[in-house]
Amino acid sequence: MTIPSPLVLSDPAELGLSPARLSKAASLMDDHEASGATPAAVLLVARRGRPAFAHAVGDARPGGPALGIEHVFPIASQGKPMVSAVILALAERGLIGINEPAAHFLPELAEDHGGVLIAHLLTHTSGWHSDDHDAAQSKKLDESIASIPDGADPLSHIILSPGWGVARRFEPSERMQYCSWNYEALGEIIRRTTGDTVDAALRRFVFDPCGMESSAMIVGEDLLSRVIERPSGIPFGPDHADSPISLNDPMWRASDSASSGVHSTAGDLVRFGQMILDDGMVGDQRVLSSAAVKTMTTNRIPGVPADLFGPLVPEGSWSFGFGVRGHNSFTKYGGGISSPSILSHGGMGGTVSWIDPSTGVVAAYIELATEMDETSFCRSWIGHKVEAVVTSAVLDD
Repeated sequence: MTIPSPLVLSDPAELGLSPARLSKAASLMDDHEASGATPAAVLLVARRGRPAFAHAVGDARPGGPALGIEHVFPIASQGKPMVSAVILALAERGLIGINEPAAHFLPELAEDHGGVLIAHLLTHTSGWHSDDHDAAQSKKLDESIASIPDGADPLSHIILSPGWGVARRFEPSERMQYCSWNYEALGEIIRRTTGDTVDAALRRFVFDPCGMESSAMIVGEDLLSRVIERPSGIPFGPDHADSPISLNDPMWRASDSASSGVHSTAGDLVRFGQMILDDGMVGDQRVLSSAAVKTMTTNRIPGVPADLFGPLVPEGSWSFGFGVRGHNSFTKYGGGISSPSILSHGGMGGTVSWIDPSTGVVAAYIELATEMDETSFCRSWIGHKVEAVVTSAVLDD
Protein backbone atom coordinates (compact mmCIF):
# COMPACT_ATOMS: atom_id res chain seq x y z
CA MET A 1 0.00 0.00 0.00
CA THR A 2 1.02 3.64 -0.34
CA ILE A 3 0.60 6.29 2.36
CA PRO A 4 -1.01 9.18 0.44
CA SER A 5 0.61 12.57 0.02
CA PRO A 6 -0.86 14.86 1.18
CA LEU A 7 -2.14 12.81 4.10
CA VAL A 8 -5.81 11.88 4.13
CA LEU A 9 -7.01 10.39 7.41
CA SER A 10 -9.33 7.38 7.46
CA ASP A 11 -11.89 6.59 10.14
CA PRO A 12 -9.91 4.77 12.87
CA ALA A 13 -12.86 2.51 13.62
CA GLU A 14 -12.83 1.21 10.04
CA LEU A 15 -9.24 0.10 10.64
CA GLY A 16 -9.93 -1.63 13.94
CA LEU A 17 -8.64 1.22 16.09
CA SER A 18 -10.53 2.69 19.02
CA PRO A 19 -11.13 6.45 18.51
CA ALA A 20 -11.64 6.84 22.25
CA ARG A 21 -8.27 5.31 23.08
CA LEU A 22 -6.49 7.31 20.40
CA SER A 23 -8.01 10.44 21.91
CA LYS A 24 -6.25 9.48 25.14
CA ALA A 25 -2.94 9.76 23.29
CA ALA A 26 -3.96 13.26 22.22
CA SER A 27 -4.88 14.16 25.80
CA LEU A 28 -1.54 12.83 27.02
CA MET A 29 0.26 15.07 24.55
CA ASP A 30 -1.94 18.07 25.41
CA ASP A 31 -1.20 17.66 29.12
CA HIS A 32 2.51 17.18 28.45
CA GLU A 33 2.70 20.43 26.50
CA ALA A 34 0.50 22.32 28.98
CA SER A 35 2.80 21.27 31.84
CA GLY A 36 5.77 22.91 30.12
CA ALA A 37 7.53 19.56 29.61
CA THR A 38 7.66 20.12 25.84
CA PRO A 39 7.04 23.13 23.61
CA ALA A 40 5.86 20.94 20.70
CA ALA A 41 4.92 17.36 19.81
CA VAL A 42 3.34 15.49 16.92
CA LEU A 43 1.90 11.98 16.50
CA LEU A 44 0.80 10.10 13.38
CA VAL A 45 -0.68 6.59 13.45
CA ALA A 46 -1.42 4.42 10.41
CA ARG A 47 -2.81 0.94 10.10
CA ARG A 48 -3.07 -1.36 7.10
CA GLY A 49 -1.39 1.30 4.97
CA ARG A 50 -3.89 4.04 5.82
CA PRO A 51 -3.27 7.03 8.11
CA ALA A 52 -5.86 6.93 10.89
CA PHE A 53 -4.93 9.50 13.52
CA ALA A 54 -2.83 12.64 13.75
CA HIS A 55 -2.34 15.13 16.55
CA ALA A 56 0.04 18.07 17.04
CA VAL A 57 0.53 20.47 19.95
CA GLY A 58 2.64 23.58 20.44
CA ASP A 59 4.49 25.77 17.96
CA ALA A 60 6.86 24.95 15.14
CA ARG A 61 9.21 27.68 16.34
CA PRO A 62 9.23 30.27 19.13
CA GLY A 63 6.44 32.72 18.41
CA GLY A 64 4.57 30.39 16.03
CA PRO A 65 3.19 29.16 13.71
CA ALA A 66 1.31 26.26 15.27
CA LEU A 67 2.98 22.90 14.74
CA GLY A 68 1.36 20.76 12.06
CA ILE A 69 1.77 17.30 10.63
CA GLU A 70 3.63 18.80 7.64
CA HIS A 71 6.49 20.30 9.66
CA VAL A 72 10.02 18.95 9.16
CA PHE A 73 12.13 17.78 12.12
CA PRO A 74 15.81 16.92 12.45
CA ILE A 75 15.36 13.26 13.38
CA ALA A 76 19.02 12.56 14.20
CA SER A 77 19.64 8.84 14.79
CA GLN A 78 16.18 7.92 13.61
CA GLY A 79 17.65 8.21 10.12
CA LYS A 80 19.96 5.24 10.74
CA PRO A 81 17.44 2.65 9.42
CA MET A 82 17.23 4.69 6.20
CA VAL A 83 21.02 4.64 5.88
CA SER A 84 20.88 0.89 6.49
CA ALA A 85 18.38 0.61 3.63
CA VAL A 86 20.89 2.35 1.33
CA ILE A 87 23.63 -0.08 2.37
CA LEU A 88 21.34 -3.01 1.61
CA ALA A 89 20.36 -1.47 -1.74
CA LEU A 90 24.06 -1.28 -2.63
CA ALA A 91 24.51 -4.90 -1.54
CA GLU A 92 21.58 -5.95 -3.76
CA ARG A 93 23.39 -4.38 -6.70
CA GLY A 94 26.65 -6.16 -5.93
CA LEU A 95 28.49 -2.94 -5.06
CA ILE A 96 29.37 -3.98 -1.52
CA GLY A 97 29.24 -7.14 0.54
CA ILE A 98 27.58 -7.08 3.95
CA ASN A 99 30.16 -9.54 5.28
CA GLU A 100 33.16 -7.75 3.79
CA PRO A 101 35.67 -6.10 6.11
CA ALA A 102 34.94 -2.39 6.48
CA ALA A 103 38.66 -1.77 5.91
CA HIS A 104 38.26 -2.82 2.26
CA PHE A 105 36.45 0.48 1.78
CA LEU A 106 38.09 2.43 4.60
CA PRO A 107 41.85 1.82 4.47
CA GLU A 108 42.33 4.53 7.11
CA LEU A 109 41.27 1.99 9.73
CA ALA A 110 44.10 0.60 11.81
CA GLU A 111 45.31 -2.92 11.00
CA ASP A 112 43.79 -4.45 14.12
CA HIS A 113 40.30 -3.51 12.92
CA GLY A 114 40.42 -5.94 10.00
CA GLY A 115 37.83 -8.21 11.61
CA VAL A 116 35.16 -5.49 11.65
CA LEU A 117 32.64 -6.27 8.93
CA ILE A 118 29.99 -4.01 7.44
CA ALA A 119 27.47 -6.22 9.26
CA HIS A 120 29.10 -5.26 12.57
CA LEU A 121 28.73 -1.57 11.77
CA LEU A 122 25.04 -2.08 10.96
CA THR A 123 24.35 -3.85 14.27
CA HIS A 124 26.67 -1.82 16.53
CA THR A 125 28.69 -4.95 17.28
CA SER A 126 32.00 -3.63 15.93
CA GLY A 127 33.50 -3.42 19.42
CA TRP A 128 33.86 0.37 19.50
CA HIS A 129 32.45 2.27 22.46
CA SER A 130 30.70 5.60 22.00
CA ASP A 131 32.52 7.15 24.98
CA ASP A 132 35.90 6.56 23.32
CA HIS A 133 34.81 8.15 20.06
CA ASP A 134 33.26 11.12 21.88
CA ALA A 135 36.53 11.63 23.74
CA ALA A 136 38.55 11.44 20.52
CA GLN A 137 36.28 13.99 18.85
CA SER A 138 36.66 16.41 21.75
CA LYS A 139 40.43 15.97 21.95
CA LYS A 140 40.98 16.43 18.21
CA LEU A 141 38.29 19.03 17.53
CA ASP A 142 40.65 21.84 16.56
CA GLU A 143 42.73 19.48 14.40
CA SER A 144 39.59 18.15 12.68
CA ILE A 145 38.30 21.63 11.91
CA ALA A 146 41.67 22.66 10.49
CA SER A 147 41.87 19.60 8.23
CA ILE A 148 38.44 19.64 6.54
CA PRO A 149 39.08 18.73 2.88
CA ASP A 150 37.77 20.98 0.14
CA GLY A 151 34.19 20.03 -0.70
CA ALA A 152 33.75 17.79 2.34
CA ASP A 153 30.87 18.10 4.77
CA PRO A 154 32.35 19.74 7.89
CA LEU A 155 30.18 17.95 10.46
CA SER A 156 30.74 14.49 9.01
CA HIS A 157 34.48 15.11 8.88
CA ILE A 158 34.59 16.33 12.48
CA ILE A 159 32.78 13.17 13.63
CA LEU A 160 34.53 10.67 11.36
CA SER A 161 38.18 11.70 11.13
CA PRO A 162 39.16 11.39 14.83
CA GLY A 163 37.83 7.84 14.91
CA TRP A 164 40.23 6.01 12.61
CA GLY A 165 42.70 5.19 15.36
CA VAL A 166 40.30 4.67 18.28
CA ALA A 167 40.82 1.31 19.95
CA ARG A 168 37.96 -1.16 20.31
CA ARG A 169 36.95 -2.43 23.74
CA PHE A 170 35.51 -5.70 22.42
CA GLU A 171 36.04 -8.19 19.64
CA PRO A 172 33.52 -7.97 16.78
CA SER A 173 30.23 -9.71 17.69
CA GLU A 174 31.21 -9.91 21.37
CA ARG A 175 29.04 -7.00 22.55
CA MET A 176 26.47 -4.65 21.09
CA GLN A 177 27.40 -1.13 22.17
CA TYR A 178 25.40 1.58 20.45
CA CYS A 179 27.95 3.86 18.80
CA SER A 180 27.08 6.45 16.17
CA TRP A 181 30.58 6.32 14.70
CA ASN A 182 29.62 2.97 13.15
CA TYR A 183 27.12 4.81 10.97
CA GLU A 184 29.49 7.63 10.10
CA ALA A 185 31.76 4.90 8.76
CA LEU A 186 28.84 3.43 6.79
CA GLY A 187 28.17 6.89 5.38
CA GLU A 188 31.74 7.13 4.13
CA ILE A 189 31.40 3.70 2.54
CA ILE A 190 28.29 4.98 0.73
CA ARG A 191 30.16 8.07 -0.52
CA ARG A 192 33.10 6.06 -1.80
CA THR A 193 30.90 3.41 -3.41
CA THR A 194 28.50 5.79 -5.15
CA GLY A 195 30.85 8.73 -5.76
CA ASP A 196 28.22 11.05 -4.32
CA THR A 197 26.81 12.31 -1.03
CA VAL A 198 24.84 10.21 1.43
CA ASP A 199 22.00 12.67 0.82
CA ALA A 200 22.00 11.80 -2.90
CA ALA A 201 22.02 8.06 -2.15
CA LEU A 202 19.12 8.42 0.28
CA ARG A 203 17.11 10.32 -2.32
CA ARG A 204 17.85 7.73 -5.00
CA PHE A 205 17.31 4.54 -3.01
CA VAL A 206 14.85 5.57 -0.26
CA PHE A 207 13.23 9.00 -0.33
CA ASP A 208 12.15 9.15 -3.99
CA PRO A 209 10.86 5.58 -4.35
CA CYS A 210 9.03 5.78 -1.00
CA GLY A 211 7.37 9.08 -1.87
CA MET A 212 9.15 10.82 1.02
CA GLU A 213 8.91 14.25 -0.56
CA SER A 214 9.59 16.13 2.69
CA SER A 215 12.76 14.27 3.68
CA ALA A 216 16.38 15.27 3.13
CA MET A 217 19.76 15.08 4.69
CA ILE A 218 21.03 18.27 3.07
CA VAL A 219 18.01 20.53 3.49
CA GLY A 220 17.18 22.65 0.46
CA GLU A 221 15.27 25.90 0.13
CA ASP A 222 12.09 23.96 -0.67
CA LEU A 223 11.93 22.58 2.89
CA LEU A 224 13.51 25.33 4.99
CA SER A 225 10.27 27.19 5.71
CA ARG A 226 8.81 24.02 7.25
CA VAL A 227 11.80 23.04 9.43
CA ILE A 228 11.03 23.40 13.13
CA GLU A 229 13.24 25.43 15.46
CA ARG A 230 14.04 24.51 19.02
CA PRO A 231 13.59 27.22 21.66
CA SER A 232 16.70 28.55 23.35
CA GLY A 233 17.92 26.63 26.38
CA ILE A 234 16.45 23.18 25.73
CA PRO A 235 18.60 20.19 24.73
CA PHE A 236 20.04 20.54 21.23
CA GLY A 237 18.67 24.07 21.01
CA PRO A 238 20.62 27.34 21.15
CA ASP A 239 22.39 28.25 24.39
CA HIS A 240 22.19 24.81 25.98
CA ALA A 241 25.32 24.07 28.00
CA ASP A 242 25.41 20.31 27.35
CA SER A 243 24.62 20.44 23.63
CA PRO A 244 27.74 20.87 21.45
CA ILE A 245 25.67 22.11 18.50
CA SER A 246 22.11 23.31 18.06
CA LEU A 247 19.91 21.34 15.70
CA ASN A 248 18.81 24.78 14.46
CA ASP A 249 22.34 25.47 13.23
CA PRO A 250 22.70 25.92 9.44
CA MET A 251 25.69 23.54 9.57
CA TRP A 252 23.39 20.80 10.87
CA ARG A 253 20.83 21.45 8.14
CA ALA A 254 23.55 21.25 5.49
CA SER A 255 25.17 18.17 7.02
CA ASP A 256 25.75 14.90 5.18
CA SER A 257 26.15 13.02 8.47
CA ALA A 258 24.97 9.41 8.12
CA SER A 259 24.65 8.98 11.87
CA SER A 260 22.34 11.92 12.55
CA GLY A 261 21.73 14.25 9.61
CA VAL A 262 18.30 13.23 8.26
CA HIS A 263 15.36 15.66 8.39
CA SER A 264 11.83 14.33 7.92
CA THR A 265 8.15 14.63 8.78
CA ALA A 266 5.89 12.30 10.73
CA GLY A 267 4.20 11.44 7.44
CA ASP A 268 7.44 10.47 5.73
CA LEU A 269 8.55 8.41 8.72
CA VAL A 270 5.33 6.45 8.43
CA ARG A 271 5.84 6.09 4.66
CA PHE A 272 9.26 4.54 5.27
CA GLY A 273 7.86 2.24 7.95
CA GLN A 274 5.01 1.17 5.69
CA MET A 275 7.51 0.22 2.98
CA ILE A 276 9.24 -2.05 5.48
CA LEU A 277 5.92 -3.50 6.66
CA ASP A 278 4.93 -4.13 3.02
CA ASP A 279 8.04 -6.24 2.43
CA GLY A 280 9.91 -3.58 0.48
CA MET A 281 7.04 -2.51 -1.78
CA VAL A 282 5.45 0.91 -2.31
CA GLY A 283 2.37 0.38 -4.41
CA ASP A 284 3.54 -1.76 -7.34
CA GLN A 285 7.17 -0.56 -7.08
CA ARG A 286 9.83 -2.58 -5.26
CA VAL A 287 12.17 -0.44 -3.16
CA LEU A 288 14.05 -3.24 -1.37
CA SER A 289 14.10 -6.96 -1.99
CA SER A 290 12.17 -9.23 0.34
CA ALA A 291 15.51 -10.68 1.48
CA ALA A 292 16.85 -7.22 2.37
CA VAL A 293 13.71 -6.38 4.35
CA LYS A 294 14.04 -9.64 6.25
CA THR A 295 17.49 -8.59 7.45
CA MET A 296 15.97 -5.29 8.63
CA THR A 297 13.16 -7.00 10.54
CA THR A 298 14.98 -9.93 12.15
CA ASN A 299 17.29 -9.99 15.15
CA ARG A 300 20.77 -10.45 13.67
CA ILE A 301 22.63 -10.73 16.98
CA PRO A 302 20.91 -13.46 19.03
CA GLY A 303 22.61 -14.07 22.35
CA VAL A 304 24.81 -10.97 22.16
CA PRO A 305 24.64 -8.79 25.30
CA ALA A 306 23.96 -5.13 24.69
CA ASP A 307 24.51 -1.68 26.13
CA LEU A 308 22.23 1.11 24.93
CA PHE A 309 23.19 4.01 27.22
CA GLY A 310 22.18 2.10 30.32
CA PRO A 311 22.46 -1.21 32.19
CA LEU A 312 23.68 -4.20 30.18
CA VAL A 313 20.85 -6.41 28.91
CA PRO A 314 21.31 -10.11 28.12
CA GLU A 315 20.47 -9.82 24.42
CA GLY A 316 20.59 -6.82 22.13
CA SER A 317 17.90 -7.85 19.63
CA TRP A 318 19.11 -5.63 16.77
CA SER A 319 18.55 -6.00 13.04
CA PHE A 320 20.37 -4.37 10.14
CA GLY A 321 18.93 -0.98 11.05
CA PHE A 322 16.23 -1.33 13.71
CA GLY A 323 15.95 -2.31 17.30
CA VAL A 324 13.83 -5.47 17.45
CA ARG A 325 11.86 -5.25 20.68
CA GLY A 326 12.28 -8.85 21.78
CA HIS A 327 11.86 -9.61 25.47
CA ASN A 328 14.72 -7.56 26.93
CA SER A 329 13.60 -3.96 26.83
CA PHE A 330 15.98 -1.05 27.23
CA THR A 331 14.89 1.43 29.89
CA LYS A 332 12.00 3.63 28.67
CA TYR A 333 12.61 2.83 25.00
CA GLY A 334 9.41 0.84 24.52
CA GLY A 335 5.78 0.96 25.51
CA GLY A 336 5.85 -2.12 27.73
CA ILE A 337 2.64 -3.70 26.42
CA SER A 338 3.69 -3.87 22.79
CA SER A 339 4.49 -6.94 20.71
CA PRO A 340 8.07 -8.28 20.96
CA SER A 341 8.16 -8.16 17.15
CA ILE A 342 8.00 -4.35 17.09
CA LEU A 343 10.77 -2.60 15.14
CA SER A 344 11.77 0.85 16.27
CA HIS A 345 14.47 3.48 16.30
CA GLY A 346 14.66 6.84 18.01
CA GLY A 347 16.75 9.96 17.73
CA MET A 348 18.24 12.44 20.14
CA GLY A 349 15.99 15.27 21.16
CA GLY A 350 12.76 13.28 21.37
CA THR A 351 11.90 11.41 18.16
CA VAL A 352 10.83 7.80 17.54
CA SER A 353 8.88 5.68 15.10
CA TRP A 354 7.78 2.08 15.34
CA ILE A 355 6.46 -0.70 13.12
CA ASP A 356 4.29 -3.47 14.57
CA PRO A 357 4.07 -6.42 12.15
CA SER A 358 1.65 -8.20 14.47
CA THR A 359 -1.02 -5.48 14.21
CA GLY A 360 -0.14 -3.63 11.00
CA VAL A 361 0.38 -0.37 12.90
CA VAL A 362 3.08 2.10 11.86
CA ALA A 363 3.47 5.26 13.93
CA ALA A 364 5.75 8.23 14.49
CA TYR A 365 5.95 10.38 17.60
CA ILE A 366 8.20 13.43 17.86
CA GLU A 367 8.49 15.87 20.72
CA LEU A 368 11.00 18.56 21.57
CA ALA A 369 12.37 17.18 24.81
CA THR A 370 13.36 19.67 27.50
CA GLU A 371 15.46 17.56 29.87
CA MET A 372 18.27 15.11 29.18
CA ASP A 373 20.65 13.07 31.31
CA GLU A 374 24.39 12.57 30.98
CA THR A 375 23.89 9.99 28.21
CA SER A 376 21.75 12.43 26.16
CA PHE A 377 18.63 10.41 26.98
CA CYS A 378 15.66 12.78 27.22
CA ARG A 379 14.14 12.31 30.65
CA SER A 380 11.09 14.46 29.91
CA TRP A 381 10.17 12.37 26.86
CA ILE A 382 6.89 10.39 26.86
CA GLY A 383 7.27 8.40 23.63
CA HIS A 384 7.08 5.09 25.54
CA LYS A 385 3.75 6.14 27.08
CA VAL A 386 2.33 7.30 23.78
CA GLU A 387 3.31 3.97 22.20
CA ALA A 388 1.50 2.07 24.95
CA VAL A 389 -1.67 4.11 24.50
CA VAL A 390 -1.60 3.66 20.71
CA THR A 391 -1.04 -0.10 21.14
CA SER A 392 -4.02 -0.28 23.45
CA ALA A 393 -6.20 1.23 20.70
CA VAL A 394 -5.90 -1.88 18.52
CA LEU A 395 -9.17 -3.77 18.87
CA ASP A 396 -8.77 -6.81 16.62
CA ASP A 397 -5.19 -8.02 16.76
